[in-house]
Amino acid sequence: MRKITIESNDSQQTLIKFLNKYLNKAPNSLLYKWIRKKKIKVNKKRVESNYKLKEGDILYLYIYDEELEKWIVDNKPFKSLIDVDIAFENSDVMIMDKDQNTLVHAADKSDYGKNLVDFMIDLMISNEEYIPRLETSFRPAIVNRLDRNTRGLVIGAKNRETLLNLNQEQDKISKFYLAIVHGKIDRKIEIQNELEKDDNNQVHVVKSGKKSKTIIRPLKYNDEYSLVEVELLTGRTHQIRVSLSDIGHPILGDRRYGIEDRDKRYKDQQLIAYKLQFSKNISVSSLRGKVIKSKYEKYIYNLYENLVGEVNG
Repeated sequence: MRKITIESNDSQQTLIKFLNKYLNKAPNSLLYKWIRKKKIKVNKKRVESNYKLKEGDILYLYIYDEELEKWIVDNKPFKSLIDVDIAFENSDVMIMDKDQNTLVHAADKSDYGKNLVDFMIDLMISNEEYIPRLETSFRPAIVNRLDRNTRGLVIGAKNRETLLNLNQEQDKISKFYLAIVHGKIDRKIEIQNELEKDDNNQVHVVKSGKKSKTIIRPLKYNDEYSLVEVELLTGRTHQIRVSLSDIGHPILGDRRYGIEDRDKRYKDQQLIAYKLQFSKNISVSSLRGKVIKSKYEKYIYNLYENLVGEVNG
């Protein structure tokens, strides 16, 4: 017999959903059979498969350990192969400041241990903030995504409640970027368009696409280049890169949506997710009113000044 105490990260989900994650190789037919035959109980009472678990509930599995182990895939923790700066951290979130050429999630097996999700989980395990065998149905996760070659701030949620709240309240997190673009932008621009992604992950401006809204504010500019602050009011794939290119001001170094045969020394887009501003009434109380900035803000200002010096020199 095995006894499992439900912690906060495993609460507020149905019994069958929890079992799907805990006994992750077991077919549903077997799980339903065990529930029906009272081999699985909650607080020593028979419950239905759709029973919603509460924190503090005790799950009793009247099944031999040898049988249970057959239906559990052992997900062993591994050491992260990358090092990432942390811009802000508390018991709810880890806000990481990622560099270019760093993945947020693993795209294939070769990326395991070399992405932000694995880095966060490895660090939390080493700090004993996350113990996979005790929290079998929750895994720390990312709230916002960045392209591989975009620098800046990525929010990692440390617990299930924070993850759910932040995902539901994206409108209470203001996201600001800095970009160096080709050409002169000397006024505030509000871009409203419709974007659609094709099978090659290329995004196009089309009337039938998803609505997007982007605000561009000039910070520094000359006839050749502009340094702009970009505020995202929606979160579409490649939204900033496509929208700036569509108005004739592609981002410096953008190989997909930029200008061919120019600035080849910049292999990647000069775009930084540099500031996060949390609303004063966001559900996660530890984040209310907080403003977090990226260390890469200084980098892009310096890069712009060097470009201007080259043009004027």
